[in-house]
Amino acid sequence: MRIDDRLTGLIFAVLGGGVIILAQQLPAVPGTTFGPNLMPTLIGIAMLVLALKILVTGFRAANNGPIIDLSAWRGRTRGIIAAIWTMAGVLVAIYALPVIGFPLLGLVYTIVLMLLMQIRPVIAVPVALFVILGLQYVFAQILYVPLSAGPFPLPW
Repeated sequence: MRIDDRLTGLIFAVLGGGVIILAQQLPAVPGTTFGPNLMPTLIGIAMLVLALKILVTGFRAANNGPIIDLSAWRGRTRGIIAAIWTMAGVLVAIYALPVIGFPLLGLVYTIVLMLLMQIRPVIAVPVALFVILGLQYVFAQILYVPLSAGPFPLPW
């Protein structure tokens, strides 16, 4: 799959502009020199500048070809399904993570993705268990960021 630089630059320019606009809506913290909007604003500015660079490069090298070329994906249904699974998993996680919990959602998501990538189940399941439970532990015990445990609370 090939996406033209003109489209990529435009999308990231819009996203960068959105980050800047949304960052300005963060409330100020009294008594601080720099507010919580500083870093998102700088990130948005960097995104916007780099996106405009990509956009200009795309217009300079435009060969009047298709904006999106899907010809490389012909016959690669496993890769397409894995890409769709990845995007759908992120969308599901945004809304369902508090209810389902990180361990269960992460295990299902990771195991299925690994199976789609043709990793044997005898390897996929233990690796997914180690990674997801390890992440849950690191976030809860070391970073003090409690991820939702869902219906299966963990001892930590």
